[in-house]
Amino acid sequence: MRVTFNQIKQGENESAVINAYERTPSIETAIGLLENGEQIIVGYKDGEKMPCRLSQIYYFETVDDKSFAYTKDTCLEVRSRLYEIEQSLDFRFFRCSKSMICNLRKIKSVKAESNARMRAVLLNGEVIIITRSYVKELKKKLGLLV
Repeated sequence: MRVTFNQIKQGENESAVINAYERTPSIETAIGLLENGEQIIVGYKDGEKMPCRLSQIYYFETVDDKSFAYTKDTCLEVRSRLYEIEQSLDFRFFRCSKSMICNLRKIKSVKAESNARMRAVLLNGEVIIITRSYVKELKKKLGLLV
């Protein structure tokens, strides 16, 4: 996709035009970013509310009926169920097991495992397992299907 930037004079109204064949999820995300800025999720740590940009989140996980958002160096409790979190996420996120949603932009590498599963190494060095029922979708999203 070709992107063009035209600088305007200070005081003029800013606007954006997107020319596309169809309104895809990535275009929806671009429109949302342009209209509202980046989406933020509110997490809790030590009883304090902590806003966190979605682009900082590596993955969401449910443990003992509690949901958590993991960034490069912290873990925040998110007071929503995983399916509720999933509904508010964009194309950058992918359900990789019943208890985990991963940010595709934070995957460093993937490797096939036994039992048709995959192992993904994230940019922060953590390793997560993609269960077999989600492997095909991951390959599709990463462009690995031939």
